Amino acid sequence: MEKTKINREDVVEAENKLFSAQLVSDVEILDQLLHDDLIAVAPTGEVVTKEMDLNSHKAKTMIIENASTEIDDIKITGDTALSIVTMTAKGKMIGTPIEGKFRYFRVWKCFDDTLKVIGASFMQLP
Repeated sequence: MEKTKINREDVVEAENKLFSAQLVSDVEILDQLLHDDLIAVAPTGEVVTKEMDLNSHKAKTMIIENASTEIDDIKITGDTALSIVTMTAKGKMIGTPIEGKFRYFRVWKCFDDTLKVIGASFMQLP
């Protein structure tokens, strides 16, 4: 991967790596894939930082029991990509059972040949 140009395969690989890390709460891989200044917006409107996300995985307050993803769309502009992903998942968030389809919108940017998430939002689909 060149420093200033990325392609669809790069983003698909990064999305798959992120999904795999989320499934098993691999904080080391998540730390590599999430930019230090990450800003994400949860369905409640709460702003989530990288530290908050990593802490939820460390504390096991977010548990994914079963899930699958489908990449719906990827748009690339130079060293930045936008991805839209649908996840069907079952699990627990802070002890509360969750189940359903969720849509994620992520902004990936290339830093020193590595894609990192710099922004995201997600919502539950009806």
